[in-house]
Amino acid sequence: MTTVRSVDPPPSTGDSARAGWAISLQGVSRSRAGNPVLRDIDLEIRSGEIIAFVGPIGCGASTLLRAVTGAERPDAGVITVDGRAGAAAPRIPEVRDRTPVARFGRVGTSIAAMARRVGRPDAEAEATRLAQVVGLGALDKLVHRLAHGDRQRWALARALATGPGALALDDPLAALPTAARAETRDRVVHELRARRVTTLWVTRDTAEAAAVADRLVVMDRGRVIAAGSPDELYTRVDDAVVAEVLGPVNAVPGIVDGSIVEVWGREVPLARPAADGHCEVIVRPENVLVIGSEDPGMDAVVEATTFLGSARRSTVRTSDGVQVVVEHPSELRLDPEDHIRVALAPAPATIRPIG
Repeated sequence: MTTVRSVDPPPSTGDSARAGWAISLQGVSRSRAGNPVLRDIDLEIRSGEIIAFVGPIGCGASTLLRAVTGAERPDAGVITVDGRAGAAAPRIPEVRDRTPVARFGRVGTSIAAMARRVGRPDAEAEATRLAQVVGLGALDKLVHRLAHGDRQRWALARALATGPGALALDDPLAALPTAARAETRDRVVHELRARRVTTLWVTRDTAEAAAVADRLVVMDRGRVIAAGSPDELYTRVDDAVVAEVLGPVNAVPGIVDGSIVEVWGREVPLARPAADGHCEVIVRPENVLVIGSEDPGMDAVVEATTFLGSARRSTVRTSDGVQVVVEHPSELRLDPEDHIRVALAPAPATIRPIG
């Protein structure tokens, strides 16, 4: 398979220059067999915005996409696409992890057919370009003989060929290996932004969500519990559900005294004022430091370690019995049973009171 790392931007046509569709959800609810799946969703998605939806399994994000595309009808509420609702609303193409494929038909021909359907005179050239965008070679191959990952690439190229005003993507790159997934993701996002396509992107990969999104929407049990930029939500470690969806967090004991909190023999400034007393300090793994044996901190024993490439993530057990996840440079090799010392970085700390 041919992978193309850089692809020329889409040609400057009326199709690519138009603004994407704005999407509005007001009081949208949906139940199955009496069980709520979506609960009173209110959400405004701006024209050309890329929204990534994340949450635990069963959070309702995939159902929300199906409601927006018209594949499922909500039990209550109104969904407006480009100012129109119900049967008058334009249809939004959807690409799922396992998008159904036709039994017959070749890759290039099927992509060109979608471009031709929307009036593109250069349909074959556009099919070739979009195949490069998604990293798909062998345009003469039969679609139903493609591997799972290449079927995902094909479905993306075919959806993009329609020149959509909006696009719904439900884990559209899940079958691709890590390096190819990142390269394909970046090229697809470049295409979406160049065409100003309003995009709803559901993914189980929070790193992918943060990489593609203008805004993250965190869902849990059918509700939107948080929305904001990736940077804003990553720092919300005091909200347990939001914090855990976006990556591991630690809760370590501390004592608030005025404007500081004492943790493991060190004083750290508070992010926000809090009452004096015992607390839990909520901190991301990268803000736990491995320090020298004589420095103020807490002794710990390594339980497990994982290589992440440029960093390692190690789980340690402190001498006061707390399990802590530490992210440290990959050059610092830690093995199970190693004895180390840890401390918090001197960044403003977010706390939860105890009791």
